[in-house]
Parts: sequence; C-alpha cells; structure tokens
Amino acid sequence: MSNLSPADLTGYIQYTLVRPNATRDEMVAHLETSAKYRFHAAMIPMCWVPLAVDMLRGTGVRVATCIGLSMGHESLHAKIGLVRECLALGAEEIDYEPNMGFFLSGMYDAFQQEAAELVKAAEGRPIKAMLELGYIREDRDRRLAARLLDEAGLPWVKNSSGVGPGSEPATPENIRLLRETVSPRCQVKASGKITGYEQALALIEAGAALLGTSAGAAIVAGAAAPDKEASY
Repeated sequence: MSNLSPADLTGYIQYTLVRPNATRDEMVAHLETSAKYRFHAAMIPMCWVPLAVDMLRGTGVRVATCIGLSMGHESLHAKIGLVRECLALGAEEIDYEPNMGFFLSGMYDAFQQEAAELVKAAEGRPIKAMLELGYIREDRDRRLAARLLDEAGLPWVKNSSGVGPGSEPATPENIRLLRETVSPRCQVKASGKITGYEQALALIEAGAALLGTSAGAAIVAGAAAPDKEASY
C-alpha cells in the first residue's frame, strides 16, 4: 500500500459534510468537489440526498447518508423506517449509529438484533455500523461488539461516527483491531479526525477499505487539513 499516491486515495474516500448548520450552497460546493475528484462517495445528511442524486448522476460518485448520528437512541422500528426512507430518496449507502447503551448494558441480543434487522431493511445495500469505540475501554469488549455486528450480517463496521463524546479518532491500532476481529466478508471503514495523506495511508495499511473524512480535498492534494475540518 505504501506506493499509493495521494491521487490514488480518491477511491477510498467518502467525502463528508454532515454539520447541522451546513447550508444548501455549502452542500452544492461539497457535491461539486466530490464529482471533481471522483471520490468513492459523498456522505451527506438525509435531507440533501435528492440534491446529491441529481448532482452526482453519471459521475460514478455514490450517494451515502447516515442516521442516528451520534446518539443511536431511536427505537428499532424507527431506525428501520429511516433506512427505508433513505433508500426511497435514492441513497446508495447508509451509516447507522448502533445503540451503544444496549451494548454497555450487556444487552447483547438486542444490540445484535438491531443490526440484523437493519441489514434486512437495507435490502442488500451497503450499511455500516458506526461503533463508538471511545465508549468501550477494554479491547476484549471492543472485539465482542465488532463480532456481534459481524455475526448479525453487517457488511461494514466503523471505529466511530466521528461525532460526539464516544467518537474516538481513527488510528491504525483501532482499525487493525476491527480488521483482525471481523470475518473476511465484513469490511472496515475508518472515521474521525482523518486530516492528511500519511494518516490516511496508515489507516488503509491497517485494514481500512474506506475513509470517512471532511478533509478529502486536502488529502488527495498531499496536504494536511486543519483538525477542525475533519471531525467526521
């Protein structure tokens, strides 16, 4: 992987703008940049999915969105409804916040059932669990959470949402832990404070198949973005 150039990383980047105060003009600029660099996907809030579908049509850039950011407290049926609405709007990929309170309470069956039901609701589309590793202190428990999601049939797990107190910045160590824990069919996405080319490369070498970052343009330029520009 060390021979990847900054430009080679475009296919790994899900270029992210999920700030609650992002305006339509900012979203248009974000989508234009996504198309310009041909990132893997533009990750945007659900309300902007129709705009993204229209602007990214024919570019090869996927439309990705997220639900439950970053609390994950919605009921199972509410999350199922949100997944279905995302698909109806045209989203091609969905990241969801698992109920970390269930896991931390030892309610492992409920935690796993939520994942399994959302896989069904996604109807074969990529759906990713935004595990908040910052809430889980012991590696054995981090591995348990990842295994429960993997065994539920999720095709993707993440180290964090990149938002909120449970968000842990993406590191080669936590990406490697996830990659070593889940089965080969389950892939790993890295998110949280990914700001530069060298860091992105290290995460890919550790096992990340995708990178969620708001610093995509800086990364492919081989530069480092200000930390505040890569909160997700």
